[in-house]
Order: sequence, then C-alpha cells, then structure tokens
Amino acid sequence: MLVKKIKHSHAMNVKDASILNVVMFMQPTWIRGSMWTPDNWSVYRQTVRTNNDVEGWHRRINGRAGRPDLGFYVLVPLLCREAETVDLTIRLVSEHALTWVHRKIFKEVHGRLFKIWEKYEDDDMTTTQLLRACNHIIGLGPSTTQDDIHNEDF
Repeated sequence: MLVKKIKHSHAMNVKDASILNVVMFMQPTWIRGSMWTPDNWSVYRQTVRTNNDVEGWHRRINGRAGRPDLGFYVLVPLLCREAETVDLTIRLVSEHALTWVHRKIFKEVHGRLFKIWEKYEDDDMTTTQLLRACNHIIGLGPSTTQDDIHNEDF
C-alpha cells in the first residue's frame, strides 16, 4: 500500500539531481522490477522487521558448537542436524502450534505502528507524516518534526 501510493505519486517531480538519480534507479529496480518486488523487501505492516531471528539462530548454532568462528568440518554436521528439524518446524508453524515470544515493549511498538498504518490507509495522514511517525515510534533518525530538505509530501 505505501509503496503503491509513493509509486503513483509525484515522486518524479524531484528538483534535486542526486535524489532524482536515486528515484530513477529505484523505480525500475525495486518498485517495478521483476526480480525484487515491494512484497519481497517492504516491511510495511510486518511485525518482524529486523534480522534478530537470524542472529538468534546464529547464536544458537555457535552455542551448540561451544565456540564462535566455526570451521567447515564443525559447521556441516551442525547444519545437517538443523536441517533434520526443518520439516517439523514448518508443520508446527503451519498448524499454529509454534508460538512467537514477543517482549512487551515490541508489542507496544507494533500496536502503535499498526494504528498509524491504519490512519494512513484511511487517508488521515500523508506519506511524509506516516514516515515521520514511524521514525518517532522506532526512534531512528533526527527527532525533528520539520525538515526543510524533506518537507514535501509524497
């Protein structure tokens, strides 16, 4: 939804040449491309937006080996044992028998994000307002509500 709104917006009415170069690259590669569509990379309306799951898995593999920086001949047997559980994990996930543990703070963050996504989809906020609200909730980037460089709405 967000990418579609931006895609059909006046994003091409950019005056800054460096930003125009980025837009000209993004449109055919990531927005309209056939290999990577927004469904592949967009975190819009997704509760998991980080690589924490991969980092946890990596930490678990290192823990089973008893050390980090695993050599090939140590890593391969661990991966083979891990591969034996994939079918069971897939079945448990599809049967909703495998639950996700969410810390309270992340439940609150997700709740706030979903509320502003709903406001955005109801056209109660502009794309710029949405991105600034997400920035505020997640705590990334500058904390200002006004930015002279990025002041236009998509």
